[in-house]
Order: sequence, then structure tokens, then C-alpha cells
Amino acid sequence: QFKTAWEFAFANWKYFLMLVLPVAAVESLAAYMFLPLYNVTQPEDIANFLSDNSTAIILVFIVSTVLQVSLIGGLWVSYMAIDSGNTINPINALQAGLTKFFPLFGANIIIGIVSAFGFILLIIPGIYLTARFSLFGAQIMFEDNKVFESIGASWEKTDQYASKLFVYTLVFVSFIFAHPDSMLLYTKRRIMKIIFLILTKFCQFCHHTLMNKFINPSFLVMNCRICAA
Repeated sequence: QFKTAWEFAFANWKYFLMLVLPVAAVESLAAYMFLPLYNVTQPEDIANFLSDNSTAIILVFIVSTVLQVSLIGGLWVSYMAIDSGNTINPINALQAGLTKFFPLFGANIIIGIVSAFGFILLIIPGIYLTARFSLFGAQIMFEDNKVFESIGASWEKTDQYASKLFVYTLVFVSFIFAHPDSMLLYTKRRIMKIIFLILTKFCQFCHHTLMNKFINPSFLVMNCRICAA
């Protein structure tokens, strides 16, 4: 399955690049807005900056949140369409995710908080929890589960292959920690900072794509079982 995941990602990278592009664009815009703060150390200067740009910051934050949550559902819809040999426009995939915005948003927040506590506890528990909760998006999109139903179903359906999913998640999380965001510390030109930020978002997207392809949404919806190697 690991090899299949990589083959899937490379075979469909153009489609998923278009799918993630709106999110990368908005997050890059948000990062660009905060670039003036990189060399600011005085609290009053930071407060003045936030006050002067509060409207723009709030607007970008809302748009970014909506797109990120829509992407969670859009990815699952895209995986299913491609696995079934069908085609779907990236915009339509995002719109499909948007229709389930509130359950996706609620589940994502809860899982994020729980996983964060796990990462605080020496990282390993956080990686394990991330693996076990990774099916929540598919449960919401295809099974019409509510927030806690999707989380519980994900935990239950990943139980048999928990150790395998943990290992693969560890690999993908390692990729994320190696993303080009660290290059921002050594780059002074703003245009290069933006380029590195876009690359960062694409690396994070690839992690999400590979992880969910490994799990394979088709078995979840059509067969209700976890794939075995």
C-alpha cells in the first residue's frame, strides 16, 4: 500500500495541485501579511500592527478556515472519484467539502486538540492518535456521520491495523517536519519566503494525500473494512 500511495500521488499530482492551490494561495497571502512582524520584538509594535490590519486579518482567517475545512472533504471526494475511474472538477470537490463544513470543522477541532495533547506527551502518542482518527473525513462525507460519530467510527475501523497506520503516519509526519518552512529563517527576500511557504503547504498536502490513499476510502464506503497489505 505504501508503494501504491506514492504511485497514486505522482499519477494525479496535477489534479491535487489544482485542488490545493486555493488553500495554498490564501495561506501564502496570510503569511505574506505577517512578514513585517518577523523582525518585530516590541509588544506595542505587534499590537499596533494587528490593530491597523485587523479587518484584513479576520477576513483572510475566515476564508482560509473555510477553504482548509472544505479541502478535507474535497480530498475524500476526489480520492473516491479517481478510484472509481470518474472525473470531478477540483472546484466541485471543494464545494462538496463545503456542504459538510460544520461537522468537518467540529471534528477537526476536537481531533486537533486531542492530538495536540498527544504530541505534548513526547510526540509518539500524538502520531498514534493522528493515525487512528484519520478516517473521520470519509465518515462524514460518505456515511453522513456527525462529529463524534465520525471520530468514534474512525477509531473503531482503524483498530485492526493500528500499528501499521502508526508506522506510516510516523513516516509522513517526518516528511512534514522536514518541510521547507525552516528555509524561512535563512531567507531575507520576501518573494523567496512566499515560494518556500507555498512549497511547505504542498508538502503538507502530499502528507494528507498519501496518508488517506494508504487508507483507501473505497473500502470504507463500499466494503466497510480496513485495507490489508
